[in-house]
Formats: sequence, structure tokens, C-alpha cells
Amino acid sequence: MTTDTPLIRICKRIIELCKRAGIKRYSSKFSNKLYTNHQKIVLLCLKQKTGAGYDSFIDEELIEMPHVVGYLELKSLPHPDTLNKFAKLIKQTVLELVLLQATARTGIKKLVLGQDGTGFKSRKISHYYIFRIEYYQRKNRKKRRGRPPKKRKKKKYLYVQIMVELRTQMPIGISISRKSGGDAKKFKPVAKKVMKLGKSVKLVVLDKGYDDEKVHEFIREFMEAMSIIPARNDDVPIWKTSGKYRKQMKRGYSRKKYHQRSKNETVNSVVKRKWGDGTLALSWRCQNKEIIFRLIFYAARRFISIFLLILLRKVIHPLKKGESYYFIEGGFRQSLKNITFKYKLDIKSSKMANNTWMGKCILHTFRPIHTKYSVMC
Repeated sequence: MTTDTPLIRICKRIIELCKRAGIKRYSSKFSNKLYTNHQKIVLLCLKQKTGAGYDSFIDEELIEMPHVVGYLELKSLPHPDTLNKFAKLIKQTVLELVLLQATARTGIKKLVLGQDGTGFKSRKISHYYIFRIEYYQRKNRKKRRGRPPKKRKKKKYLYVQIMVELRTQMPIGISISRKSGGDAKKFKPVAKKVMKLGKSVKLVVLDKGYDDEKVHEFIREFMEAMSIIPARNDDVPIWKTSGKYRKQMKRGYSRKKYHQRSKNETVNSVVKRKWGDGTLALSWRCQNKEIIFRLIFYAARRFISIFLLILLRKVIHPLKKGESYYFIEGGFRQSLKNITFKYKLDIKSSKMANNTWMGKCILHTFRPIHTKYSVMC
């Protein structure tokens, strides 16, 4: 019997999302049925966590996770080509449906959305490293007459638009392109994917890059939600600003609600810092899927962390009548000697309280929840 570790909980959540998205266990009735589609998706998400290739993931990483192998009920480790072929065959739209189910069982009925763009490298190696190699290759060639060509290739990036539910910080929509362009044009395709979820939208918060009257109209009239998008060109007066909703933004909006948008930047930052901003795949289709696998793993990890904090959070309740806390070298002891409604913390050795790490931690963490209770030391 496998222990219920955080990694196994994440695997359970990914399998749950796959079932909610309607993914079948096997792609065909003629399948050899050695591994299910759910198992393969979980393994591909774990591969993004480790940042290894197919061969090294199976031979070095997965073999060190016997609890995961036991939970997935794998009779044998899959061949690297098994995962590689599955990653090529599965459609990107299917993975987007899995990501769309990230808010399931969170209790959210009305969505608070935010969207922001970020960039991922199409390669793992740095652009500067490639530039220096090409520079020395050009330098060591035989000199030709005329001016030497100075060509520096443009950086190839994956421009990713991620839509996030801001209260839970879970990504639910994504759009990936190869060409940089205005963010306002890339909002509608992602929003239409999220609307397929069937949940109503309460608020959409975007930055100045999405400032366009058409975006406001789409959010307020089609999505039937409130939009907060700061207008560009603050020095332009209101009467010169075009658009009904853009003029409203110039007159004022809730700063508190607008700064919820920073959580979108948090999601982008966490994904890129934890699992890197580069991709290992060579084809652009597989590069897109690698990014979606990372977001699925992040959404499952986020779900587990939120509910573990809720379940494991320890709240210090106010003392009842006739109770007090005494600090001893061995720990805490409750007694009924002093009749008081306040927190009382008696420390026998003042030197230990001031000098030792444990005494300082107790004084720091033993804080009252309500203001009417105070600590007496």
C-alpha cells in the first residue's frame, strides 16, 4: 500500500482532471492496454517537473519514485518512445480541456479572471551561448573580399497568453503563438475557451496592454462581467479619449480590485522559476504541449497546497475560564490554577527565553487572534 505523499495527491488530482475532461482510458479498442492515457499524462507532467528528457526520465528519475509507480499500478516501466509517441499523438485541444477543469471542486461559482503574456524559450540553451559560437565560427573562416556579413538571428520565443482565476491562482486558459503582437488581439480567443466552462464571470482585470474599446465591449456585453483596464496616455484629457468604457476608466476605478492582477504575474513567475523557461522538444507542436503539461502540473499542485493549508492550519483558540499556559523546558502544559480570560505565558527561566531559539520562537508565535486578548509575560 502506497503512502499518501504530496506527489501522489498531485497525481490523483491530475487523473481527476483527465476524467472530468472526458479523456478515455484507451485511445482505441485495438490498443495493447499496457498503459492507460491517464497514466501517460501523469508521467508526462512529472517529466516536466524533473526537467529531464524521455530517456533520462525513465532510467534515472522514475526509477527513484517507487511510491508513484505503485500508485499508478505500473507493471513495468514504459519505454521512452511510448511517452514520446503519445506526446506527439495527443491533441493540444484535449490538454487545454484538462487545464480548463482546474477550478473543479474549489467551490467557486463566479470567476475573477486575469490574463497576461509571457515568453518561453524554444530551446534550453541560452541565446548568448549560440551567438558566441557563431561569432567564433565566422571569425575563424577564411577572409573574403568585401565587408563581412553581420547577421544576428532574431530570438525565437513562444509568446504565451495565460488566463488565471485570480482568487485561487489557477491557470485555466492558454494561447500560444510564435509572433509577437498586440495583447488586445489575443484576449478574445482565450476568453472564448474559458467561457466553455459554463461558469459566470464576475470580474476581468487586465493591464494597459489590453486597453481597447473592443475588449471592454466583449467583456461587458458578451461575457456580462465588469472590466478594469487602465487607459493609456494619462496626459490626454477625458473629452479627447475615444470610447465609452475607456472614458469610465479615465474617471476612476477600484485600485484594490485592479491590483489583484499581480497574482497573474505570480503564476507566470512560479512556473518559469520552478520548471524553467525553456523547452526540450524540437517540433513546435510538442513545445506547445510541454508548456501545457507544466501548467496542468502547477494547477494540481496549487489545488493540493490550498486545501492542505486549510485542513492543517492550527488556530489558537481563546482560553476558557480558569485556564492558562505555562512554558516548561519540555513543552507546553495546560493548568487550571489562575482564573483569567487573557493569555498568560510564564517562562521560568528568563535567560532561556531571551537567549535560546526556542524561547524566542514561543514568544514570537504565541500571538492572540482577537484584539481583546493580550499576552502577559
